[in-house]
Amino acid sequence: MPDNTVDDDFVIAKHYSRRNFVKLLKLAYRNLFRNKRRSFFAILIAASGCTALSIAIGYYSFSIYSLQELTIRNGFGGSSGSGHVQVFDKRVGEQSEERTMEFGLDGVKGLIETIKKDADVDYVLPRIEFGGLISNGDKSVPFKGFGVEAEKEMQLWGGLSEINPRLKLGEQLQPLKSGKQGIILGSALANSLHAKIGDMMMMYSTTVDGAINGADVELLGIMSTGVSETDKYYLLTNIGVAQKLTNSSKISLLSVMFKNRKHFDDKVQSLQSYLEKNSSAQNFKLVPWYEQAAFYISIRDIFNIIFSFMGSIILVIVLLSCWNIMNMTTMERIKEIGTLRAIGLSIKNISAIFMLEAFLIGVIGVVIGMSVQLIASRIINALQIIMPPVPGMSRPYTLQVYAATWFHPLIAIGIIIAITVSSFSSLIIIKRFSIVGSLEHT
Repeated sequence: MPDNTVDDDFVIAKHYSRRNFVKLLKLAYRNLFRNKRRSFFAILIAASGCTALSIAIGYYSFSIYSLQELTIRNGFGGSSGSGHVQVFDKRVGEQSEERTMEFGLDGVKGLIETIKKDADVDYVLPRIEFGGLISNGDKSVPFKGFGVEAEKEMQLWGGLSEINPRLKLGEQLQPLKSGKQGIILGSALANSLHAKIGDMMMMYSTTVDGAINGADVELLGIMSTGVSETDKYYLLTNIGVAQKLTNSSKISLLSVMFKNRKHFDDKVQSLQSYLEKNSSAQNFKLVPWYEQAAFYISIRDIFNIIFSFMGSIILVIVLLSCWNIMNMTTMERIKEIGTLRAIGLSIKNISAIFMLEAFLIGVIGVVIGMSVQLIASRIINALQIIMPPVPGMSRPYTLQVYAATWFHPLIAIGIIIAITVSSFSSLIIIKRFSIVGSLEHT
């Protein structure tokens, strides 16, 4: 007959350990109400730290997401947003163009239709980049121009209103939908030419053959890109006007917008594989938005350093504050500790009580802190606070705080761990006193 003594002993030990833990947890819970002043201040510290970190992370998450969307939909250099993915000729970035539109994409209608067949793709934006001179008859000024399809660009720019309702960027492109042979100028460029909406101007550029070509255009609108330096040379027109001026049917690139950014890398890989099935796709390369987002990456790295440093300081303050409170509380309870040891409770169990007290303080503090953060976030968002422009921009934005992100559970765990670790101070003090010394302590 098999001997089950070892298994039975293990089950009994496990059951005893569970019952012992439940008893210690009950004692720790009751002690919270016996030491109301200590518990109140400890919970207040935990809740304050949790609230501060959660609001900071909510602002950080909003800022990072906003910068990503600004890069994708508007850009920082006046070249419009990058879109989720850009399609270039493979030679772009590896060689230098000797002629205008040498590395342009030709016959893109078929390529656009192929890309649109991808179920994840929302829309495709063809663009032309070119340069030249714009003149009012008395003065000529260099410009950097972009030929676009106004309706799709309006959809791209208009997406920013989702993160900032005050931004109505898509409306600035409305004049290009008139069908006229016209342009929109950056505000600083228009000021330098003393130009007004409705003025006729002459636009000059280099053709693909190296000749100089000119076109009469009407000034349909004046806009600000949000970057003061860019406004000094910014020009926007329809693709047809740009192609006529450069004497070419090519375009510089295609910007592709997905329906959303979920599983983004998988979508890019899927689109890449989809295009590779076509023999003509060998002449193209796909570049995700973040590979051309140097400005966004630099700001993101700065934000990461600032918020990491700030979060570390808050956690250390919470830890040290609770450590001090646990120290004072333990010293006040020396006789109680001596009594517990005298009736047979081990140092291990007594230390566990203090640790469970700290754990419960951390949990209660986090629950209160997260609740306060949810309320504070709603109030901040409702106030519509206007923030100064980010570096390099001239357009302010509305402050928003995300109430829930994947960072918030990490904050809760960090606060609970920090406060639980503070209970180690009690263990140090408990070990210093003997049973007799504890009972005689005054």
